Amino acid sequence: MFLINGQLHADLALDSALDTLHQALPRLLMTPIDSHLVVDAAAGFARQLQTRELDLGLEDDQRLALIDFCQPAHLNDKLQRELGEQPRSLRRIDYQQPRFESWHPLGLVVHVTPGNATTLAFCAVLESLLAGNINWLRPSSSDQGLTARLLAALGRCDSSGTLAEFIAVLPVATSDIARLCTRADGVSAWGGETALRAIREQLPSGCRWIDWGHRISFAYLSPEAAQPAALDALVDEVCRLDQQACSSPQWLLVDSDDPAVLQELGARLAEAFERRSPHWPALVPTDQEASEITTRCAMAGLAQYFAGQTGEVWSGAGWRVIWEHHRELAPSPLFRTLVLKPVPRHLIAETLLPWRTVLQSCALICPPAHTPALARTLVNAGVTRIAPPIAIHDGYAGEPHDGVYALTRLSRRLSVSLPVDVLSTHATLDSLPAAPDITGLGIMDKSAFQAQPIDGTAQLYFRSGGSSGTPALSGFSYRDFHRQMRAAADGLFAAGLDPSRDRVMNLFYGGNLYGGFSSFSWILQQMGATHLPMGAPHDDDFGEIARLIVQHNVNVLIGMPSTLHRLFLNEQTTLRAYAGIRKVFLGGEHPGLASRQLMESCGVSTIRSAIYGSVDAGPLGHACAATGDGIFHLMCDTQHLEIVGLEQDVPVRDTEVGRLLFTSRARHSQSVRRYEVGDTGRWMNGPCPCGLSSPRFELLERHGQWLRIGTEFISPSNLARCAGTPIQIVLDHTPNGVERMVVRADTEAAPLYNQLLCDTALKDAVDAALLVLDVTTCTAIQFDRNPHSGKTPLVIDRRQRRTTEKEFQ
Repeated sequence: MFLINGQLHADLALDSALDTLHQALPRLLMTPIDSHLVVDAAAGFARQLQTRELDLGLEDDQRLALIDFCQPAHLNDKLQRELGEQPRSLRRIDYQQPRFESWHPLGLVVHVTPGNATTLAFCAVLESLLAGNINWLRPSSSDQGLTARLLAALGRCDSSGTLAEFIAVLPVATSDIARLCTRADGVSAWGGETALRAIREQLPSGCRWIDWGHRISFAYLSPEAAQPAALDALVDEVCRLDQQACSSPQWLLVDSDDPAVLQELGARLAEAFERRSPHWPALVPTDQEASEITTRCAMAGLAQYFAGQTGEVWSGAGWRVIWEHHRELAPSPLFRTLVLKPVPRHLIAETLLPWRTVLQSCALICPPAHTPALARTLVNAGVTRIAPPIAIHDGYAGEPHDGVYALTRLSRRLSVSLPVDVLSTHATLDSLPAAPDITGLGIMDKSAFQAQPIDGTAQLYFRSGGSSGTPALSGFSYRDFHRQMRAAADGLFAAGLDPSRDRVMNLFYGGNLYGGFSSFSWILQQMGATHLPMGAPHDDDFGEIARLIVQHNVNVLIGMPSTLHRLFLNEQTTLRAYAGIRKVFLGGEHPGLASRQLMESCGVSTIRSAIYGSVDAGPLGHACAATGDGIFHLMCDTQHLEIVGLEQDVPVRDTEVGRLLFTSRARHSQSVRRYEVGDTGRWMNGPCPCGLSSPRFELLERHGQWLRIGTEFISPSNLARCAGTPIQIVLDHTPNGVERMVVRADTEAAPLYNQLLCDTALKDAVDAALLVLDVTTCTAIQFDRNPHSGKTPLVIDRRQRRTTEKEFQ
């Protein structure tokens, strides 16, 4: 059964099939298949197997094995374990060097599979698809079209139709295998030594040879651990697959040279075979295989009877135990034939030396206290896998096979080195990802986000909110959190933090809103930056922090604007004399003019709102050195952004102002799909001078936080800009019921009063006697703070007739 581009053909001319496949090769090689598409298709295939929508003639155990193999969690674990996080991201291996590496598909892989494992061919192709390869399969002659039908069903689970182009099944004669390999980048083949040698001789020069030859597995036993349950478990695994798998034990090596011990073990094994073998349907050997079994048993008996060799043969209905009391090893004739040998632990390496290159699994049966030493001895002797007998045939997601990771053999490791002054703030050389499918999804507001349950994958919880109402939690898996923090690290690098030179103090403490502090700690660790995390000072005494800055030559500060303003205000004499702080990176907010001037007077040359994000949605955007405050690059690796109208849920045109909706690409514990974060913004057209190709947007006002004051809509953030110095606005009423705005600031009241009236809406309300404006002088340290978050709110609205005040940042 041929399979070409998702279509099954009972018969097909090989020349025609190869012509079609060769024509598509250049295009497919230029657009490797994405692993997410493969994982999604495999999940759909598993669901169809689970519900029995597919009738493919599988035995129940085969169907269940494929369902397990195709689970997204298993496939993603395999990818991560074998190739790491985002293996195809061409990124810096060190933020301090312009050297980029990634894993990349090998290209065209031809698979030649055996007939003794029904589902192996399907699993081999799926594994290679995970690595992004084009796959041509030559199945065994005994396959009877099963693998082609399985892979065709897998291809149909991809609605885009892309997956089918990367799979072909070509049941050609052995003599035609060479024709499949003429343009192959790799050939992956299973079989015995003779068969593999014949295939390898047909490979073109430079083609990677990925061989999976026969391997030998065995059990190693400490006599004191030979309990009946352990022996039964060993016999079960000998009988389960009739020793046809590479992981099937062929020998039982015993940590003893005492013939009495071996004889007793042999007798007990025979009893175990009598108990357990009837539970497993037996595979009938061919006449030739049966002859080999008979010959081996007879030769062992002859050696014992006529050559005086110590040993014994126990046998029953379809099983045999052959005890030979010497350390010369030979393969078992299989079909439930277990060879019993004395190999004291100090002789393990010597005994296994001739077999070192073909060893695979060892079923270890010993007391727990002996396990570490025996495990080290066995792996040093050449064993690549150790497991208890009951799990000798089982694996786990991402487990090495025959001492290697399969996906690394099916991939290429690439490197790109650049001059130090080329793309010096680029963390990756990746192309922009495709937009996620959000068709038909409604807009999610904060209430909807918080109402959804946090699923069981969440391992890390951050307190979200707390400025008003009941604080909520935002949950992340460690995998998703690390990916988002790496995106933030890339963003901070683009914003100008240089881990090769900068010494950073982290001042992102925030009371119960601790997410920023811990997140930036991880970000700086990821970047390899010198880092001094700092907690909140007692009673706003920043003296010790200033001394540490000077003593440890700190040249970069990161934190919230209010925190950094208080530090520079309180310790300006020390910091101005030090003049060593060169960069200040803020968390998504812009400093006031007075704060900026104060920092610049202390020697700071770069003041930038570096990272924009939220606890709920994670890091969203980052600044760069080429644009001003308030303009951010979208973190495309982890986020997708829409900007929709202020009044209607439709995309804005060109650079119109609209609401920001974010969809997370790396969030599984909680859905973040078209999430309205509450901010407004607009797209920035044209390429960025920094060279990054990610879309840019300008962050503007909070949506819905234009306050109606004195019948006018007034923007508090615009008043803050007009003031040019840190302010706090308190809204209440005068005794006679007129609305009042009290503005607190550490400056002279009269000049600030006039500056605030530059806001037309405010001036209109004051002129109409609908609003009383008062300015009071007080230091920023005296501003009211939120008891939960430690933040200083811009607006405290006391006009509400309720017990709590309403705060606006």
